[in-house]
Amino acid sequence: MSNVSLRHLAKRYGKVAVVKDVSLEIAEGEFVSLLGPSGCGKTTILRMVAGLIEPSDGAITVGGRDITRLPPNKRNVGLVFQSYALFPHMTVFENVAFGLRRKGESGAALDERVREALALVRLEGYGDRYPRQLSGGQQQRVAMARAIAPRPSVLLFDEPLSNLDAKLRDEMQIELKRLQRDLNITTLFVTHDQAEALSLSDRVCVMNDGVIQQFDTPEEIYHRPATAFVASFIGKPNRLAGTVKDGAVDLGDGLVLQSSGAASLDDGTPVDVFIRQEAVTLSASPDGKGTGLPGTIVLRSFSGAQVQYVVRLGNRFEVVVEVASSGEGANLEQGREVFLTIRPQDTIILRSGTGA
Repeated sequence: MSNVSLRHLAKRYGKVAVVKDVSLEIAEGEFVSLLGPSGCGKTTILRMVAGLIEPSDGAITVGGRDITRLPPNKRNVGLVFQSYALFPHMTVFENVAFGLRRKGESGAALDERVREALALVRLEGYGDRYPRQLSGGQQQRVAMARAIAPRPSVLLFDEPLSNLDAKLRDEMQIELKRLQRDLNITTLFVTHDQAEALSLSDRVCVMNDGVIQQFDTPEEIYHRPATAFVASFIGKPNRLAGTVKDGAVDLGDGLVLQSSGAASLDDGTPVDVFIRQEAVTLSASPDGKGTGLPGTIVLRSFSGAQVQYVVRLGNRFEVVVEVASSGEGANLEQGREVFLTIRPQDTIILRSGTGA
């Protein structure tokens, strides 16, 4: 059953279209991320669902109820902002109780709901503190508790982890996923961070220029991108160009790449080839089957868990290869002649110029 439905949603400012005919169906209890670069329209969609922006066209329904023109306080949605938006002069308890009081809750019932919300975000005993006495992660948990305390039908997150440092962000991702699973609440999450979207979501909606590029599971988005934009935006892809020849891809300079995606295309078809950095095996000698692409290491970069190489193939391409710093191929030096092995199923083939 669809819990949130966006039908032909659009938003224009004068002649500038920020969101263009977007339709989405989100199931009850599903976690969906809107992912894309700055200015793609994802935050505008979230704010239209929250009631902070009025759509130019289209309809928004939650649980079958049309909320398109309702004010924010009538929509029964919880919103967590990037900046936390806590009241500095109020205690944690009063911040969490704010929305409940506006709904008429009071007395023992209000106390119980606040304690329950704080327990869900693991902040029992913090009710008497003020926001200034909390860390960034604790403040974000208070913002989450405030959003879930009124028991909304839908939970909305507007890049809630972007202000946190890397370690705390990873910890909060786990907490956020646990909280959403415990509550089984329909969640719409806006982010420009693909790692967040892929790790948290049941499905990811990749957007660009106000249009949905692909709406699918994280696995499908990553391994089977529907457009050139998705293929280049998700992961760490190398992009090569060639033409189909005898079921493979001719890259020029005598380089031929075996690809399972090329078998269904006619000879001479121009294609773009996307290859993830981690999908390439690097070795100092051929694989014995004659399928390795010869190249030269032009740059080596150590980053702790990984080593990245930039390898020049022929005269046209440079490919970035990522290997584990503790694994085979981690100690090859700059200037070394090497061979790149790529499984045919690890190549993503799209017709050049069509985007799909």
